[in-house]
Amino acid sequence: MQLKFRNIFFLLVLVAANAVAQYSPYFQNYSLSEYNAGNQNWGLTKDENGKLFVANNNGLLEFDGLKWDLNELPNRTTIRSVLAYENKIFTGSYEEFGYWEKTKKGNLAYTSLSDKIDPKEFPNQEFWEILEFKGSVIFRSFSNIYIYKNKEITKINIKTQSTIMSCSIIKDKLYVSTLKKGIFVLENDSIIPVINDEFLIDTKVISIIEYKDNLMVMTSLKGSYIYDGNELTPWKTE
Repeated sequence: MQLKFRNIFFLLVLVAANAVAQYSPYFQNYSLSEYNAGNQNWGLTKDENGKLFVANNNGLLEFDGLKWDLNELPNRTTIRSVLAYENKIFTGSYEEFGYWEKTKKGNLAYTSLSDKIDPKEFPNQEFWEILEFKGSVIFRSFSNIYIYKNKEITKINIKTQSTIMSCSIIKDKLYVSTLKKGIFVLENDSIIPVINDEFLIDTKVISIIEYKDNLMVMTSLKGSYIYDGNELTPWKTE
């Protein structure tokens, strides 16, 4: 009886191990010496052909599955954010944002969009996030949000006087999370308050997602909360 039990236990272990093996994801690590750029990477994106682009300390990394290429900005600053959209690679950097396009020779050429704006509008600002929203491209720093559409740049009217921590898109709405004034939603090139709870004061909201017909507000240090349209409640989970 004991031997039979051991055989059954051994069989279960084999089945479990086989199941884990079947669903274990494959990871490929690339060392600094392989991609030959800065030691910090800030964002990833893929274009319509599956080519990978990485926001790196030294510039924009391009990887086709076989080799890495580094593309430097004219001012050689760190690239903090990246988004592939409509045959362009949009990037955000220090007091700078724009896009890259392939030339006839197959190289990437950079076009600045922020050079159309008075640099006094965002001194010492870095653009940490880029999103596609309703056919537009959104650039976010800690102080400003700009929309690029139809080759025009529009600055969002922000009157919160608070640091912008993150932007999230849920059901065709753009939510803007601030450090001291709560969470806003974009309407007609302005942001209006939508979640204003004392809990959100001095809270770093890193993301908002849809969760069971509600919103889940995720923070960096205070856990996650559910917003049902009226109030925030802690998300209790093991």
